[in-house]
Order: sequence, then C-alpha cells, then structure tokens
Amino acid sequence: METLRPQLVRATLETLRPIVERLLDMGVPFGTLQLGLRELFVHVAEAKLASPTKRQTDSQIAIATGINRKEVKRIRGARMPRPAPRSFSVNQATSLISRWLSDPETTDRRGRPLPLPYRARRGRSFMKLARKLTGDFAPRVLLNELVRSGAAEVREKNIVVLRGDAYVPKVEERGLRILGEDSSELIETILRNIFSQGRERLLQRKVYYDNLGSDAATRVRAEMRREGERFLRRIDRLLSRYDRDRNAQAPGGERTYAALGVYFFESAYSAKQAGNGAGSRPGTRRKGK
Repeated sequence: METLRPQLVRATLETLRPIVERLLDMGVPFGTLQLGLRELFVHVAEAKLASPTKRQTDSQIAIATGINRKEVKRIRGARMPRPAPRSFSVNQATSLISRWLSDPETTDRRGRPLPLPYRARRGRSFMKLARKLTGDFAPRVLLNELVRSGAAEVREKNIVVLRGDAYVPKVEERGLRILGEDSSELIETILRNIFSQGRERLLQRKVYYDNLGSDAATRVRAEMRREGERFLRRIDRLLSRYDRDRNAQAPGGERTYAALGVYFFESAYSAKQAGNGAGSRPGTRRKGK
C-alpha cells in the first residue's frame, strides 16, 4: 500500500489541475487553498479517528495529519461559522423533477409529466408533490428555484408545467454546488474500485474515440446529450422502483444512497491523452476503432 502513495498524490494533483486553473483565473491565491486544505485534513482526521468513548487529542490528530499540534488546536478550537440559511440544493431539485417524472399521480399513461395546479384541495398539485420530497422547504421556494433555472414555468390559473427533465443551475454560485456534490461521488467511486480489496466494484466505464473531426462537434454534442438523457430517464424509472418513499413494497434494510451519472468530455487531441488510454485498466475504458 505504501508504494501507491506517490501515485495517489500525483493522481490527486492531476485531479486538481482544472480547479487550479479556474482558481488562478478568479485571482484566488495558493494560500487560500492551503488554509482550506489544512482545515480539511484536521476535520477528516478527527472524524476518522473518532471514538464513542473519548475525544481525540490534538497530538493524535497532529501525528495523523503531519500538521503541527498548535495549528491543529487552533483549527479545532475555532468557532465554526454559522451555517448559511438552507437553500434548494442540486440534489433536491433533481429529486423533485425525478419524482414528477416517475410518480403515477403526476404523469399520464405514456409517462409524460402532467401540468400541476400549484395548490388544490383534491387531487394532485405541485404543493403535494413538493411535500412528498421534503418538509424542510416551503413549496413556493422550490417552485421559484425551478422557474429561475428554466426547469419549470407557471402558466395561467397558477398551473405549473415542467419544461425539461433536468435541473441545470444558471447562476455560477449554484452551479459550483455540482462540483462539490458530484465530483466527490465520481472520485469516491474510482478510489473504491482501485482499493476494493475483494469488494464488489462499482460501475465505472468510459467510451472514447481519439480521431473525431472538429466539423462534427456540434452534431456529436447534440447526439450525446440526447442519448445520455434517454439513458438517465430509464435509470430514473429503475431506481424509483427501489425507493421506499415511492414504493411501499421495495426491499428493506439500512437506508442507502445510490446515484448514476453520465458525462461528456471533449478537447483537442494530445499525446498525453493517448498515453492515458494505452495505460488504462482493463474493463474501465473502452476505445472504439
């Protein structure tokens, strides 16, 4: 395992490369990231070394992280900032749209999403749909976010119509939530597969071609988006059968979170990418010829 440490560090640096490029574009200095990394190391170590019987000492965490004890004490003793007011997260927005598209009460016989009155004493309504998802937010807050993002619109007589099957934040601040929520899941999947040690490997596949003409770029993007959305709609219906909030007959057991994502990437060809393809692990990538 120790022989993998340098490789893991190099892989981590390569993972951070595009983020560092954006940080430099926005004028964020190295010291800001360095401070955040120190705090992250301390908090993660504190959680991993946690004991139900006694609190971990600053010295133990200093040894585990390599950060001096004085700095560990400062970080652990600092007053945590007050949490920001809860807002509509990417996952919650996605869940609401998913439920709208899969719930028999909010779809027609062909599975198409039905227009919903915002409020109704009887029958379906947007308020009832939103409250199935969570009681933490007022339905109006959820609706305002969907309308703001373009995922839904409100028509005459307060009828809410779903305009698409995905939630795509338009504001950069909200868009960055995707970076924090989704990229960590992808990286955790890759790391689990690398260090699985006998555990079942999770789905991790990539299809790539390295000699596409740039004249086809617009067409390829459109077709990849269409095929990806079609695939995710099928996965949405599949997972909804096992979600106990939607199916009372779904299998029991400990509450578990599961997600499947699809992404498309393109860039100018480079020898580096060719090298990565040649050195890929069997079963995780597929190159068309």
